[in-house]
Amino acid sequence: MIRQLPHKPRQFFDLFEEFGSGSIARLPKHQNGGFELHYIAEGHLHWEIEGRPFLVPPHSVFFTFPWEKHGSCVDFEPGHFFHFAVFRLKAGWEAGSKQPRLVPGFGFSESEQDQIFRKLLSARTRCFAAGRDLGWIIARLVRELAHPGVMARARVIALSKVVLCELVGAVHSQQDRNQNISASERQVLRFVDDLRLNCSKPWTLDSMAAACRLKRTRFEALTKALTGDSPLLLLNRFRVRQAQQLLKSGRHPITEIAFDLGFGSSQYFARVFQKLAGTTPSEYRRQQGSPAAYDQRFLKALNRLQKYPRFQRLAQRRTKSPAALSGGKLVNDDVAIGLTRMQNH
Repeated sequence: MIRQLPHKPRQFFDLFEEFGSGSIARLPKHQNGGFELHYIAEGHLHWEIEGRPFLVPPHSVFFTFPWEKHGSCVDFEPGHFFHFAVFRLKAGWEAGSKQPRLVPGFGFSESEQDQIFRKLLSARTRCFAAGRDLGWIIARLVRELAHPGVMARARVIALSKVVLCELVGAVHSQQDRNQNISASERQVLRFVDDLRLNCSKPWTLDSMAAACRLKRTRFEALTKALTGDSPLLLLNRFRVRQAQQLLKSGRHPITEIAFDLGFGSSQYFARVFQKLAGTTPSEYRRQQGSPAAYDQRFLKALNRLQKYPRFQRLAQRRTKSPAALSGGKLVNDDVAIGLTRMQNH
């Protein structure tokens, strides 16, 4: 379900390429020429950037640099709500400058922009915990873009400045916290990454805690703090994601998939799959191969925005990949589980 499609700002097209709020069954993979920032207010999302996966929990921010292809890893993720805005960048930066630059209308000095993008480009992940203030400010900015009021331009510029400054602060704070990560937290992070690849084993809460050499209550608390999920819910998310891949192939009976992935019965598998994927396993298998309506609506709206001449000129002028701009700093071990509070160094 889409509650709001991407929109072109009515009064601020010189500052933003697009914005929006709402939920979408699956975010189709796409790219644009701006700096895209999301605030996830509710729910968990499985997104990826250039093939690198992120598990994005609620109350987190997620950002992409220009021309990075990004979108959902899975087909349906109910119960979420997010706000986003794509900040417009100064023309010509992609032709060889070391860092992106926002358009002059935001009012940042050259040294301030250097601080902003130097910090963001140094981040080893793209997903960070958002404090209450940052989440509220992003939501307020998107509302102001959608419904401009008195002194709207001054308010949009002021909110934009605070958003970017708070984002830099969130990245800096998390990098500081990572230096003080405890041995127990590191152990849980390593285990979660292993669980993603070995979710078909007959895990129980006790066996997961024992694998981390932690008491059950301590293990539960750390897993919830680091991923936003309880251990058993996280386990089921990984299992459903693998089940979706097997269902797409069409070669395995549903009952066989259920037992192979560690579910005690096909009925329990169906209930978990329905809760996390929004449809039954059999219906999911039948739906494969036909373009989803939500893909069509989202991409149609995005294509309308990308027909504007300035967007086309940016696309033609692009000569440098986003991975090169970020120095290849994205580390698979970090982004595989999309940590928002700590990174697994």
